[in-house]
Amino acid sequence: MTIEIRPVRGPVTDEELGWIAGLYGAVDSKYSSTDFVRHQVVDNPFGWSAHVFVLDDGRAVGHCCAVPFSARRGGTTLVAGKIEAVVVAAEYRGRRADGRNLATEMLSRLYPFGIECGMDGLFGFAPPHVARVHVRAGCHEVPADAPAYTLLTHAAAYARSEVSARRRATVELLGAAQAITSRVPRLVAGPSGFRVETPAPTDAELAAANVDTAAWTVSGADAWEWFAGSGTLEVLELPGQSGSRALVRIPQTGASPAQIVAWRPRSRGLRPALRLLDAAARLARERGAPTLRFQPWPGDGGNGSLARACALAGLVRRPEAPLVVYSPDAGFDRLRVTPFLYVTF
Repeated sequence: MTIEIRPVRGPVTDEELGWIAGLYGAVDSKYSSTDFVRHQVVDNPFGWSAHVFVLDDGRAVGHCCAVPFSARRGGTTLVAGKIEAVVVAAEYRGRRADGRNLATEMLSRLYPFGIECGMDGLFGFAPPHVARVHVRAGCHEVPADAPAYTLLTHAAAYARSEVSARRRATVELLGAAQAITSRVPRLVAGPSGFRVETPAPTDAELAAANVDTAAWTVSGADAWEWFAGSGTLEVLELPGQSGSRALVRIPQTGASPAQIVAWRPRSRGLRPALRLLDAAARLARERGAPTLRFQPWPGDGGNGSLARACALAGLVRRPEAPLVVYSPDAGFDRLRVTPFLYVTF
């Protein structure tokens, strides 16, 4: 048995795309499609990504990568690498008999390799148990400061994902309460007709983030064709003067959360926001999404009365998980979270 840690600056080959799909597709079903993997890691605006493969006698048993994003800090352009598709085959996880931990080894190789490839820093979102692995490998945690309003659209399904009986009971109680409060949008604004559409070139306006000199961020408008072409984003069109146009991520089948990414109302006030919230919740329930969330962010499409509508409808404001960050630039710790740091992954 010969274990090799192999860094690869893409574009990766078709064989390597197959390795990623075979390994990470079991974790996230989107990645079981080599077309999706190619879109994300090869067909991004840079045409490459930084990868580290773990090979056992030539067979891929682990992978992680950093996908380059165009980022901005004031008038300065940065290259930020999104840490993605981190996986080690089940039989190779944990500390091995020879004392090696392959997850830690491949990640600790990825971070400096991403910098070598031309990235200014690497970042990722990870639940606590995964974040600990990143920290052991050389990253550090940074608070996201980006709470999201969350509605339990299928409380029973979400409760089943909780480990403890106490947390399951809490989720079910919250779901029962939200089942009542989430009727507020329809009671106030009336039922909402809507259409589901494919994102259009003009929808790049919804994705534009405000940029300041204090922190870096990712604006969806900077790589709109790539974001829109991922297949993960749709548009909700609500007609009429009190209607709106919204960019959403609502998976076709259950298990994954739904998200209102950005929106543009046609009139002021709460009514357009309440109508949108009602329509998005209905579509999320139809598709079996366990939750619907909206995370306010620094852009015209990410702020405004929708946050007030969420609070009125009883959505719970929950903190975003901390980020893991690696960069020789200490200023890379200062960032403004927008959905475009993660929404198509």
